Amino acid sequence: MSNENKDRQRQDKIEARDIVVGASRRRVREEEPQKPKGKFALWLENYWYYYKFHTLVGLFIIFVVTVCCVQCATKETGDLTVTFAGSYTFQGEEREAFMDAINAVSPKDEKSGDRLTVSLSSYSIYNEEELKKLYTNPETGVRDDAGYNTAKGYNLEQLEAFGTFLKTGESPVLFVSEFVFEQRKLSELCVPLSELYGENIPASACSEYAIRLGDTEFYQYYAAVQVLPADTLLVLAKPFYMGATSNEEVYARYEQLYDNIVNFKMP
Repeated sequence: MSNENKDRQRQDKIEARDIVVGASRRRVREEEPQKPKGKFALWLENYWYYYKFHTLVGLFIIFVVTVCCVQCATKETGDLTVTFAGSYTFQGEEREAFMDAINAVSPKDEKSGDRLTVSLSSYSIYNEEELKKLYTNPETGVRDDAGYNTAKGYNLEQLEAFGTFLKTGESPVLFVSEFVFEQRKLSELCVPLSELYGENIPASACSEYAIRLGDTEFYQYYAAVQVLPADTLLVLAKPFYMGATSNEEVYARYEQLYDNIVNFKMP
């Protein structure tokens, strides 16, 4: 027998031995008894099997309540709340002046006769074009990519936060940009103007659901409101099953505030 044949036979034996050893080791591992689960692990497995749905619902409710608490802690207190979500960031004095204008047309309390106080919740949300413009030097045309990327991430967070806030039912009077209106699909959440005004749709209406703020006398009269873009949309969200708008009396006050802004007449 040649050396070549001997080497081949030797190699075949080695490979066969490796196969047998490997199979033997796998069989031993398969036959090894599994380590019994602890009492807590068994309890957790059983709990999740029977109460998974209840747990998920509970976590969602906790999340919504947390958002409400945070929102309340970061805005002024008032009887009513209006919300702005669009391509503008209020500065301190601008915010106060804007709210003075809103409070000037707030509904009156039936008992005291005083106007209800209104607070503001705001979200600065820009579309892609606006963000690029904010971070591009107008003279050189060079964009600050680091600042732009940071702002883009924050912008997305603001859009998501606004969407979550809508689910709290705390603020149905909304001043929003067209970009936000489309991104958050507000046509599914807002009251059609025909339901509010029948055939007497205001001249400032720009769609089935929205009033163009710049076309209202309220915008044209109050300089403090003109810090917002003229194409800002004013919409009224439908009552929600939770939050302030779940109360019919409270929601009626919001409807009155909305109408007071839409049909404001300059002195």
